Amino acid sequence: MKRCKSCLTKAESETGQCPVCGIRQDKKRNELSPAEKRVRYFARCILGVAAIHVVGLVLCLYVLLVLNPQAAAKGEFVFAPAILATLAITNLILAIGLARYAFWAYKVATAYYFLLGIVNIVSVQIAGILLMLILLYFIGNGTAKAIFERRALAPVA
Repeated sequence: MKRCKSCLTKAESETGQCPVCGIRQDKKRNELSPAEKRVRYFARCILGVAAIHVVGLVLCLYVLLVLNPQAAAKGEFVFAPAILATLAITNLILAIGLARYAFWAYKVATAYYFLLGIVNIVSVQIAGILLMLILLYFIGNGTAKAIFERRALAPVA
């Protein structure tokens, strides 16, 4: 099975257009129109957000499996294993869904980023607030939402 040159999904199509991003597969990168370049950029940004969730998964597992047992042996502060496991599972599910450009993953990620953003606002963590705003922008803008809805290059009626 071939991968789309623009959004990198595994997609076979009879028409030569990717079913996810709508860009013709025989076009080279320098031949893309401005709208197609914008779709390609945000498709890659969505994959980057999925990669960030994989990093979050690895960090949660590292803290859960390596740091918590060491801290418990020393009698220091231990993170709640149930919370870390929930965060790890959430990151895994979001990484898979966003990498597949699933619409349900868009909805879950949007709610997740809003919740984490609110937590960061209440606890006054500027870096967390900025990260959540950037992630919300990458998956929540009009072009990215159109990719999730499979109407990225559809004419506006």
